[in-house]
Amino acid sequence: MGIVCLPRPSERDHVSDSTGNPTTSSGSTPPGWHADPAGSPQLRWWDGTQWTEHLQWPHAGAQAASSYPSAPAYAFTPQPIATVPPGAPVYGPLIWAITLMPLLNLLLLPLSFTEFDRGITEATNPYSSSTYGGYSTAGLLAQGISTLLTFAIAAAIIVLSYFDHRWLRRNGFVRPFHWAWSFFALVGAPVYAIGRSVIARRRSGRGIAPMWVSIALYALSWIISIIVVIVVIQAAFNSAVLTGSYT
Repeated sequence: MGIVCLPRPSERDHVSDSTGNPTTSSGSTPPGWHADPAGSPQLRWWDGTQWTEHLQWPHAGAQAASSYPSAPAYAFTPQPIATVPPGAPVYGPLIWAITLMPLLNLLLLPLSFTEFDRGITEATNPYSSSTYGGYSTAGLLAQGISTLLTFAIAAAIIVLSYFDHRWLRRNGFVRPFHWAWSFFALVGAPVYAIGRSVIARRRSGRGIAPMWVSIALYALSWIISIIVVIVVIQAAFNSAVLTGSYT
């Protein structure tokens, strides 16, 4: 048998007697939804003579639940990954120049370590009075040229990265890896080549090769540099022992 929901009487129109049955100010107990004498937060149906097993949530609560605001219009919505037209070029001469240019730094290693052994020998000699730490004028000049060329290579990488970024945009790449990351070239890190390869791969499914080449060259440069430093230091200490300046 269906239940007919009647309007809930106001709080001032009904109270409960000592047995928990609802009564009104007029003494009558009309059927309706009333506070559950069992203590639940729901309303229980009073059929006029007794409490029934039928329960429902208060209308005010239902209205409050239905009045919750919906998700705001600015809620996060995943954006599809921008792609490029099939066949769009990914590799250009600029990215390969950027990727391979750190090889020039390896060619500068002999210049960077000019008279490095003499500097170590003087540094370990407590009686040395050399003004320039054992370096001659030619040695200092070689060190200066090496430093300037290293910064020139980094500057060239930054400029080429800027034009490579523009080249990618002209070929349909939306928001390619920003060229400003190339400033990490000042500390020898190939950040632009790696990031550019990752973004290009996401957009076109191709273009990852410069990343692997850059990582390989970066690791190779560190290995060669460490080997050269060890050899030069060993030679410097051997020279110091033979000349008797190392005690």
